[in-house]
Amino acid sequence: MFASTINMNESRKQYYRQNGYWGDATLADYWRMAVLSSPEKIAVMDLQGTSYTYAELDDAASRVASFLHAAGIKSGDFVSFQLPGWSEFSIIYVACLKVGAVANPILPCYRQEELVYILNKCESKVFFFPSNYRRFTYLPMVQSLIPEVPSLKEVVVVDKEKMIDNDNPFKRFFRQYSPLPDNHVSRADDLAAVLFTSGTDGAPKGVMFTHNNIIASEKAFAAALNFNYTDIMLMTAPMAHATGFHHGVTLPFMYGAKSVLQDIFSAETSLALIAREKCTCSMGATPFVYDILRLLQNKKYDIASLRFFLCGGAPIPRHLVQESMKVGLKVVGVYGSTESVPHTVVRLHDSLEKVIQTDGAPVAGVELKVVDASRQIIPVGTEGEEASRGPNVFMGYLKDSELTARVFDEEGWYYSGDLCTLDEDGYIRITGRKKDVIIRGGENISSVEIENILLQMPNVYEAGVVGMPDPRLGERTCAYLVLNDCDKGIDLEDVKKFFAEKGVAKCKYPERIEIIDSLPRTASGKIKKYVLRQDIKNKLTGISQ
Repeated sequence: MFASTINMNESRKQYYRQNGYWGDATLADYWRMAVLSSPEKIAVMDLQGTSYTYAELDDAASRVASFLHAAGIKSGDFVSFQLPGWSEFSIIYVACLKVGAVANPILPCYRQEELVYILNKCESKVFFFPSNYRRFTYLPMVQSLIPEVPSLKEVVVVDKEKMIDNDNPFKRFFRQYSPLPDNHVSRADDLAAVLFTSGTDGAPKGVMFTHNNIIASEKAFAAALNFNYTDIMLMTAPMAHATGFHHGVTLPFMYGAKSVLQDIFSAETSLALIAREKCTCSMGATPFVYDILRLLQNKKYDIASLRFFLCGGAPIPRHLVQESMKVGLKVVGVYGSTESVPHTVVRLHDSLEKVIQTDGAPVAGVELKVVDASRQIIPVGTEGEEASRGPNVFMGYLKDSELTARVFDEEGWYYSGDLCTLDEDGYIRITGRKKDVIIRGGENISSVEIENILLQMPNVYEAGVVGMPDPRLGERTCAYLVLNDCDKGIDLEDVKKFFAEKGVAKCKYPERIEIIDSLPRTASGKIKKYVLRQDIKNKLTGISQ
């Protein structure tokens, strides 16, 4: 339905095909092969105890696919689903593959404002959502947004607590609809999924992937880490993240492996799952490693089955890697973005120095370079912007050709905005970022978006938002405010209440405010964010001493 917003160089397409990175198989083909080869094997299980074999999940997905077909979903139409790490996520995802729909997973923390934007951007025709999750009831919100999304034909509630109840709307599919016969409705170069990621412009960006993009990513990822059908992946990251979507669900079924989904993170639960299910690999952001490490330092758990824990989403404190090794937890760095799904990784056989000091080397098929402000390659060891090119790199931003053109060049290089250094062996180390994005526990939060919301408060005249250092999450959100009337004042609770009334995700709430007389600005009027970052860093240092 939606073509790529960039015209890929024909020679690059031929190169990827001639070298085996791209082919004619779709994700639906990979799913069929897994079902045929391992029908009785557990494909996915979740924290609530729901599990499906490959054959059972295929049957359930085929029935949901029949519903989608009856709802008028055709190849290229969007199906959105705002589900946590539940087994039902996999059912809906596979159902999309069966009808050729574009899968659009959405973070559970998003509320009405973000949902309306995303659903309209995608022109979604069907929307699946949870009844309740993390003490939030979704139905009233969804009912209120339906009039704002004219493309929606069906909304379906997934009530995890009543999944065994035959009156559950989602469960009714298994009675009302017969399995949809498998049809080859997609091509490998068709759009398979669109994941949304926060940017510096304040609005979420729809990152477009074809079947070939995702398949190439996961094949290279598996090759770099020796992932195969015997592996059991514990996924703690949200399913709507590139990490969860690509590596928590897609990677395992491409290889006939098993997924163990943990929708609500706690270190104790993760370690218990690893011991009970004999998980061989896992991955998550730095805070997850931080919590698991602290628990392992105080209590013994059987994690002998775990081959590695991949850590990405934010720069990894190097001491964390060393401390983890002492307690038997092999933490290895991985780097990428939603647009270029992890394209460097530390190999399991790498030297201790590479494991501790770097974020890995490119996987097969991925090219990497470090450039200056003019996008010219700079010497080894010099800090610059990271750029990548490969069969895994996304095809552009949904309905945003201007933004797409800003991050790509004519030769297909994607410029990430992240700062790094490259060593003589081709290993990178992430040092920071050009983007004005706060990374809170691996979650990207646009400071511009937060500023725009703060400026809607009656007593806020100016707002500057920056990340403040946090030992566990990496960063938290700090807002510097200039008030219209200082006598009226404003406090953090006022801000949180306002954000709640606006229907903003809690992860985006400011966690500290500083009232100042004026914001430091450049001659052109831009806020000097580096001044604010240094100020809050100094304040936190003073508090800790």
